Amino acid sequence: MRNQQKKAESDQELNVFRQQKWQLYMPVPHKPWFIEGKQYLLRPGLTFTPFANAVACNAHCAFCSEELLRDQHHQLTAKQLIRDYPSYFSRLQEVLAAFKGFPLGLSVSGLEPTADRKWLLHLLETIQQAEKTGVIFDEKVIYTNGSGLSTHPDLIQALLQNRFDRIELSRCHFDETVNQQIMRFNRNQPVWRNAAFEKLVSDLPQAVHLKLSCILTKTGIRDIISLEKYLQWVARLGVKEVVFREMSRLNGTYQLNTFSAWVEKNRVPIEPLLSEVVPILSRPRTGWQYAYSTFGYYYYNEHFRWNDQIEVIFETSSYEALQAANTSQVIQKLVFHSNGNLTGDWDPNAKLVMPADKSVLI
Repeated sequence: MRNQQKKAESDQELNVFRQQKWQLYMPVPHKPWFIEGKQYLLRPGLTFTPFANAVACNAHCAFCSEELLRDQHHQLTAKQLIRDYPSYFSRLQEVLAAFKGFPLGLSVSGLEPTADRKWLLHLLETIQQAEKTGVIFDEKVIYTNGSGLSTHPDLIQALLQNRFDRIELSRCHFDETVNQQIMRFNRNQPVWRNAAFEKLVSDLPQAVHLKLSCILTKTGIRDIISLEKYLQWVARLGVKEVVFREMSRLNGTYQLNTFSAWVEKNRVPIEPLLSEVVPILSRPRTGWQYAYSTFGYYYYNEHFRWNDQIEVIFETSSYEALQAANTSQVIQKLVFHSNGNLTGDWDPNAKLVMPADKSVLI
């Protein structure tokens, strides 16, 4: 329900997919849901994100979406760190209880969710308790730069015990110096070095479904040659799945600042790469095999097999499409913020679903 899958059967159909992308997503029937006596319309398959901002991020990625401002009224949860853990988790329990019986995807993201071991362990405990009372998570994913998993391996076991379906691990280049120019880890984080990163990947238990996420940039992976070198590198580490993401298309929806300017200057569109990988279905690039495409309400993916070793996904998305979907009455996404608000938006005070009585959590 989170996306729609279809395999192109002809070159013409594949071209239509690539040209129209997320516009081909067909909205699924919404489901009415009562929260605190008020009816909301929920998109089946929506995800719930407890925004991870216990501490400041230990990396400073040049493409960070949490630093993008839509307008002068847009507030950033990234700037409001969690100060009162007991109040925060008590409020989170209240919020989760409102969705008993409605299947949700759990998406742990925001800043760096593994940066504060105490917060993550408490979050996992809260999730477990909620599930025992009837809250349903049909998929659980954590998005991380790997820093805390490298320094606190017990977090990996905690994620497994909590039955997480996938760990999405960010890495933008196979050369640690180039990667550091993009992700800009605090230098006290061992994972900025390839030795620590490679050890983390190699030491992950087989039970972990690992997916590497590489943001395409002119500074880093920018063409098919560097992309295949990246795949060769991670194949040696035993990685079975990689997603190459184009930076989200802003289309003028965000104010000009250091981060939006960097995104536009360093953007690598996926269309030329797709044309090199599979220009036509009958003549793919050597080692590549088209599998299928997926359509979301603001993103489009193409899935491939590379050298019969790794599932490779190319993804592009549109913040303009995302914001357009958010203007409808249907809640597309649930985000729990550190001020206690549950919203249908990444802004902590926009599209309120369950507003907190007062801001006591920051």
